[in-house]
Amino acid sequence: MKSRNMLRHWFMLILWLSALPLATAQKYTVRDLGALRGGSAVPRSLNLSGVVVGRSGKPHGEGTGAFVWDAGRGIRALGSLPGGDYSAAFAINNAGQVVGYSNTSNHLLGFLWSASSGLAPLPPLAGDDSSLAFGVNTAGEVAGNSSGSGGVHAVVWKNGEPQNLGTLPGDAFSEAYGINASGQVVGKSSSKKGDHAFLWSSGVMTDLGVLPNQSSAVAQFVNDAGQVVGSSNGPQGTLAFIWDSSNGMQDLGTLPGGDYSQANGINRTGVVVGASGNVLSTRAFIWDATNGMQDLNGLISQNSGIILAGATAINDRGQIVAYGGTGHDLSHDRIVQLDHEGHAGSLHVFLLSPVGSKP
Repeated sequence: MKSRNMLRHWFMLILWLSALPLATAQKYTVRDLGALRGGSAVPRSLNLSGVVVGRSGKPHGEGTGAFVWDAGRGIRALGSLPGGDYSAAFAINNAGQVVGYSNTSNHLLGFLWSASSGLAPLPPLAGDDSSLAFGVNTAGEVAGNSSGSGGVHAVVWKNGEPQNLGTLPGDAFSEAYGINASGQVVGKSSSKKGDHAFLWSSGVMTDLGVLPNQSSAVAQFVNDAGQVVGSSNGPQGTLAFIWDSSNGMQDLGTLPGGDYSQANGINRTGVVVGASGNVLSTRAFIWDATNGMQDLNGLISQNSGIILAGATAINDRGQIVAYGGTGHDLSHDRIVQLDHEGHAGSLHVFLLSPVGSKP
């Protein structure tokens, strides 16, 4: 009798558990943001309002210009600096300020754009002749590079004036790619031995190292909690990482069948986006500490006909900006890497919003 009661107990428990809703992965709606003339576009960043920036032009780079997109006005060209015919936008803050770079009649210069002031050039360090801007925080501080005959150095512009961030000990050059609300900057510091990812904070540049058995690393983005993402390279290929002060640098792995991954963005809650794949193709991924790395293509409608080749940024509302195309656009399934999107032909920009979220 006791064993019969025990069986009945387990049977009722199984029925109760089967009635519970199963935990499901977050799903996303997808919006194609279009392109400027030329038909191809690559996103770089988005802010908390879902405003997206990047560059758009012909598939292999001709006629490329910086763009900003918002839900009310669609995609708009930001133009270029005087004397220039090329520009690209890389970051936007929550105030709507955009940074990137443009050519001029003889050099490349970083810019800061706002709706009220238009494009304003960001000067290089004294003695240099070129600059590039890649990140901007809520205070309008800009991270990027200054270059000239003496090489390339990471800089931060405050009130339009560049500050040299220097290099790691023994290195010759440095580049900065991201900056958070507290003014922490990330990038890479370089020597003949390779690149090391760095975190610069309050005048001190810290070496974040590389993944085990790897020889170099680049930090792409830092969130407001001080978590850093990027990629580490070596004999095992290129692998995405996340770094924080408590756990150091951790390997995020790859999607199944892949041997390559690169992390491009991370939001305040530690959710990471990027691209992963192999020599044939890449796919956009999302990663978090609970679920690990997931293919974003499995989290959108399977009837969309869209292929997401990579994701470049995620905001604190969970919206993601990605690039890719339709099955026809990417019929040859060619590899798409963050720095070589033009290799894949015509690309589309997609804004992914969590299902159930407010617009």
